[in-house]
Amino acid sequence: MTTVHIRTHGMHCAACPPRIEADIEQLPGVKAACAYRGLHLTSVLYDPDLVDADTIRGHIQDAGFKARVLSGVLAH
Repeated sequence: MTTVHIRTHGMHCAACPPRIEADIEQLPGVKAACAYRGLHLTSVLYDPDLVDADTIRGHIQDAGFKARVLSGVLAH
């Protein structure tokens, strides 16, 4: 498993983080997602054999948020 941190801008209300989390967690290979509105950050635990960080970032952008993968990913 690997963790990626994605700078996520555009979360304006309390409903945004749960929406992002639920959307990302439907991707094959994603184990868990936590979006933090106050930090403008989304952390995702995923299987790199099934999905990659750019696909996750793109999914966040497709949902209407600005997203940028922070340098490096953490392998577990």
